[in-house]
Amino acid sequence: MPEIFQAVCFLPDTPGSRPCRVALESGGMLIEAAQGPNVRWPYPAIACEPGGDEFDWVFVACPDAKPGIARLALRNPEAIASLAARVGGPAHDVLAGFEQRRQRHARRGQRGLVAGLVAAAVLVAAGWLFLTRLAPDLVAGTIPPASERLIGQAAAAQLLAGEQTIDAGPAADAVRAIATRLVAAIEANPGYEFDVRLVKSDLVNAAALPGGTLVVYSGLLAEAGSADEVAGVLAHEICHVLHRDSLRQLIGRVGSGALLALVLGGGDLAALAAQAGELDRLAYGRDQERAADRGGVALLARAGLPPHALPAFFERLQARDAGRLPEFLSTHPDTAARIAELRELATATPVPAPRPLAIDWEAVRGSLD
Repeated sequence: MPEIFQAVCFLPDTPGSRPCRVALESGGMLIEAAQGPNVRWPYPAIACEPGGDEFDWVFVACPDAKPGIARLALRNPEAIASLAARVGGPAHDVLAGFEQRRQRHARRGQRGLVAGLVAAAVLVAAGWLFLTRLAPDLVAGTIPPASERLIGQAAAAQLLAGEQTIDAGPAADAVRAIATRLVAAIEANPGYEFDVRLVKSDLVNAAALPGGTLVVYSGLLAEAGSADEVAGVLAHEICHVLHRDSLRQLIGRVGSGALLALVLGGGDLAALAAQAGELDRLAYGRDQERAADRGGVALLARAGLPPHALPAFFERLQARDAGRLPEFLSTHPDTAARIAELRELATATPVPAPRPLAIDWEAVRGSLD
């Protein structure tokens, strides 16, 4: 009894294809098209070739047959195997190798898919790296100090909302005098106008906002052993401003598009300020901290102040808060290793013209009670 299966027929001089029924008989193939007479192809006269985008078809023709059907397209693996058992020569080789060829091509496709997925993953990772690491650096470099200061002022307004500031008295005067000394020693200031806001709070912390606003909490003054130690902290924070570290943090939080829109005259300043108001609680990266340490020590020396004051303050906090991380160290991490490096750096940094600060530190601390 002949084997019967469905195939696709292509008629001569007729566009398109149509279904047909094929029966494998003892002497050849009987092809019953939907239209037209039946056609019989003897097995010895059959020619085959692989085809299809995925090499998952076999095209069968009979060059010696009478006109009627130009060729067949077979895809059923069982039908192809049955026909392979009945023909010989090159046609047999094409039919017999169909499944192996199809699987090999499928594996290549899978490898191509995997390679494409890997490439896509690499592109996604690269895009993420650009957005989180490289884009903040590139965007920060395009924002002028005047625009950055506008952002910083909005951030300061948000950060200080509801806070009690100390605007006069020994503590406020001392902080301003220290900042003035340090700012005067900056080399190649790109245009930042620094100002210091002193907040009455037990927090032992300080923050650098974009554009040059420095926020100092009175708890830091109460903890510091001298004006020099406060100068060390402010020198460190000033370098965060000069390095645009807080601006990069803000770009990382709100996205470069929001910041650029604001600079170009659009954007939501209130929403941006709400994000910027959290900058005093964000930790800087290790490289940012070390760069601010190096810059802070150099700035202290140029201002005529002792570089050892910065590691001394860190050591004071570390000793006081053993087992607990104080606010300043929680936002300025990797303390133990940094103290050791700062000690070495301070020892190796000369002070060409020492000029002690004329500040009565006991009076300053007493005014905070």
